[in-house]
Amino acid sequence: MMLSLLVGLALLVMVLPLMPALREWRRPRDVVPLKIDETDALDPLYLAHSFAALLAEAVKVGATHMGGSGIAHMARGANGVPLLATEVAAGRTDRLWHIQGDVQLPENMGFYAEVSASAGLHTAAHNVYRALWAGGQATLAPFCTVLRWAHGRELHVGTGCHLAGRVTAQDTLAVEPGVFFMLLHASRIDFVAQRGSLRARGPEPVLSCVAMTDWPAGAVWSPPARRAFARSALRIEDRRAWHGDVVCLADLDLGAHCQADGSLKARGDLHVGAGCHISGSVVADGAVHLAANCVVLGAVLSEVAIVVGPGCTVGAPGAPATITAPHIEIAPGVTVYGTLWAEKKGWTAEAATFIPASAAGQSSRILPAHGVLA
Repeated sequence: MMLSLLVGLALLVMVLPLMPALREWRRPRDVVPLKIDETDALDPLYLAHSFAALLAEAVKVGATHMGGSGIAHMARGANGVPLLATEVAAGRTDRLWHIQGDVQLPENMGFYAEVSASAGLHTAAHNVYRALWAGGQATLAPFCTVLRWAHGRELHVGTGCHLAGRVTAQDTLAVEPGVFFMLLHASRIDFVAQRGSLRARGPEPVLSCVAMTDWPAGAVWSPPARRAFARSALRIEDRRAWHGDVVCLADLDLGAHCQADGSLKARGDLHVGAGCHISGSVVADGAVHLAANCVVLGAVLSEVAIVVGPGCTVGAPGAPATITAPHIEIAPGVTVYGTLWAEKKGWTAEAATFIPASAAGQSSRILPAHGVLA
């Protein structure tokens, strides 16, 4: 009798937690897929714009809380951020800050709710911020951490910052070396060596190219499709020019200063030599490397990693482009018009390097300054 009771109790303990799942399996009720906000997914500025609209409405109606956080107001011209004694002692504030005018956020203080400034916003080094919004210029001091998002009309990211969410600017975004990022977006993104170091680059010298009439062995040119197709690894010599796309089922390697009026696609790794000009997109199943001073007017996509060398330009004014891969490494002197999305981790390095498979004797490896992309 006692044994039967113990067995029954053991079965009850094991089965009882599974009852909701078994009931759902027998008679499904939750069969509608979860709603995904397509606007949020397609518009990098969505979070910042939505927050600004919600805060404006909350202030208009005199709300004391928004999204579970109490709203703290700071008047224009106030002397310092009016923190509570408990906040100073704890080194953190969980209130949402609504600030009229410019603000310099204090040192040794984490802001774990949103901070909004109607004009300029300047953070303190080494601090943690949940989300930041500035109607003017926003400056992230070195070694800041942004947990969700940051936005400004113009935005400068100091060295060593860790950007765990999306960082966007209405106009221009400048990013120093040593920055980890996930998603960056602006009309123009400049990767600078240090604050104030950005200088307008003059146009690259136009070198004469030879029109591609005889393609390398293994590549077949289709005039109707305006496309070259290769089943094995393909190497194109320096200073070649053609009108059309190139598709390769293995590694694709362009020599320096090629002019491609079309797109490139490779099943393996894709290397674009220094000074090349690509009017279309660059897409690879393997890693993509853009050597110094390349221009790509279309998207740059990889299933593995992307390395962008110094002086490269992706996209154009009024024609934004996207760079996306699990891992992205960007050298100083790069300009991107549009969006960078690193699905796992992005990194701004002093110099981006790449070892092709042929040199490494194995699958391609991206070699970062601090082992970010291995």
